[in-house]
Amino acid sequence: MTVVDDPRFAAWNTALARAAMALGTPEFPLRFDQAVRCLVPFDNSMLFAYRGNGRPIGVYDDLAPGEASVIVDDYVIGPYVLDPFFSEVTRGRVSGLATLNDLAPDHFYESEYFHQHYARTKIVDEAGIFMGLPGGVTAVHSVTRRHGSAPFERSEIVLLSQAAPLLSAFGQRHWSDLHHRFDEMDGSNGDVRDAPAHPLETALNAIGQGILTERQSEIVTYILKGHSTESIALHLDISIGTAKVHRRNVYSKLGISSQSELFSIFLEHLRSIIPHQ
Repeated sequence: MTVVDDPRFAAWNTALARAAMALGTPEFPLRFDQAVRCLVPFDNSMLFAYRGNGRPIGVYDDLAPGEASVIVDDYVIGPYVLDPFFSEVTRGRVSGLATLNDLAPDHFYESEYFHQHYARTKIVDEAGIFMGLPGGVTAVHSVTRRHGSAPFERSEIVLLSQAAPLLSAFGQRHWSDLHHRFDEMDGSNGDVRDAPAHPLETALNAIGQGILTERQSEIVTYILKGHSTESIALHLDISIGTAKVHRRNVYSKLGISSQSELFSIFLEHLRSIIPHQ
């Protein structure tokens, strides 16, 4: 079957035309999702915008209000700093598509962040399109599969990846003024050079209160993000035995015995430094 005979191609063209007509209107996110759904079925979608190290903005989602309070509202007041998609944004990515499996550390699915966010929200898979926007903003439009749905197949990810440049161009046109919302939120003039310190680092400093060494704080960062001891050793170019010793010393100094306790302490400090707006 050639592409012109594929009914999905006709539906895609129609949906994309409707999205084009809706650019600049409140109807666009719905039309945008309809176009994506012509390529790949999904359960929910959401778009977060990020600038520098600051709190992200939940721009759009198609969730029920009760679900949005867990998936969106709770996310932007702190846990986002452990999100693999946010980490990818801070590394400078502004285009293309990535899945959660592409970005997640080796023990991410065993991490406390995964249990507190993904497992709690029943998201089993996620694919995000990265969009570089004016004013130093990067947006990520994510489509998710929830509990009861199968993860995205490789062929579906390939199809989304091929469509990502066009979808991103639409999103860049429609959401081009998001930097103004960040300016209003943080009272800045849009100059990201004076951005505050990374909230992850600030929270870690608060946790350690001079107790933890710089290397031990690095260990905590990797633990919270879902890295195994082997992965930590690899990233920090130390032996596995040394990584284990650092981990034991961190837990001893903080008076804890589990990653769950570490995550709770971290979240408490994190939420105290991120403004609730």
